[in-house]
Amino acid sequence: MEELYLQWPDRTRLQINSWDKVRVEVKPRSIVFCGMGGSGVIGDYVYMLSYTVKDYPPVIVVKDYLLPEFINSNDLVFIVSYSGNTLETLSCFYKALAKTRNIVVIASNGRLIEEAEDKGIPYKTIPLNLMPRTALPDMLYAVLGVLDSSGLSLVSLEDAVKALEFLASNTKQAVEEAKIVAEHLYDRIPVVVTTSRFYGLGFRAKNEFNENSKVPVKVEILPEWGHNDIVGWEYNGRYPWSILTIHGVNDSVSELLMEFTENYYKQIGLPVKPLILSGNNMLEKLLYGSLVVGLASVYLARMYKRNPAETKSIVQYKNMLHKISHELIKPR
Repeated sequence: MEELYLQWPDRTRLQINSWDKVRVEVKPRSIVFCGMGGSGVIGDYVYMLSYTVKDYPPVIVVKDYLLPEFINSNDLVFIVSYSGNTLETLSCFYKALAKTRNIVVIASNGRLIEEAEDKGIPYKTIPLNLMPRTALPDMLYAVLGVLDSSGLSLVSLEDAVKALEFLASNTKQAVEEAKIVAEHLYDRIPVVVTTSRFYGLGFRAKNEFNENSKVPVKVEILPEWGHNDIVGWEYNGRYPWSILTIHGVNDSVSELLMEFTENYYKQIGLPVKPLILSGNNMLEKLLYGSLVVGLASVYLARMYKRNPAETKSIVQYKNMLHKISHELIKPR
């Protein structure tokens, strides 16, 4: 499974080759992303990339089987599902069809691609035979290409290429960093702490350690952490927590907040490992950080002698969903 992460720079170039294959003619009121798990994180990443872009349409992330009622023909909806068969996402797809034709599907195969072809909905495909969580850059670049080609650019083709070149040249560094992170978290309960600008990467780290390493993970976001979670540690420093802080924002306030937070954890006796995101811009930092935590989760699984590819509990959950699929999915 490690190899699926190490393939990122080369494999994602396939999306560069089809960067402008799909475009939509719409000036949306908002851009909505529907997806679950490793596919759902794409909306979080687009939200983070859009955060400092002036006059950009609001980005709304939906990780549910219900679509917000306010969505209408003025909105653009991305339906993202690696398999193309995720039931919650299929439910959102059918609900979106009742509200707008401004829909783009991102999937490798499955029912979503079949429905998109049947109904004339634009779609982009990504490589088959990957695990959804390892296909993050494939799905992200598919979306960024559509946005850039549709006059809704967050990342230009040139910058997308540079980001992959950056990732390729820093893969060895990411591997070494990931090994250190895995060692830091071994035999302890991980706590991931980052700033609101990188909230999606914090939850991506959680999901990676959940699925690959089979460990529970706590996530805290600054500055909200200082208004509630900080109190929860007053009597809980004795538990075997281990703190991973993610630094990425180049502003003095964020660094002062992180410095205070790290010192606070150290004062109550908890080990702290800072992860400094390499990169010249937001996309490069997100890709680098995602590669580090993805690899770290595989290395941690190896240390525990666990199979990172196996997710028995998710299979159990999906089996339950299929039993109620007639209630969950109601096509038009």
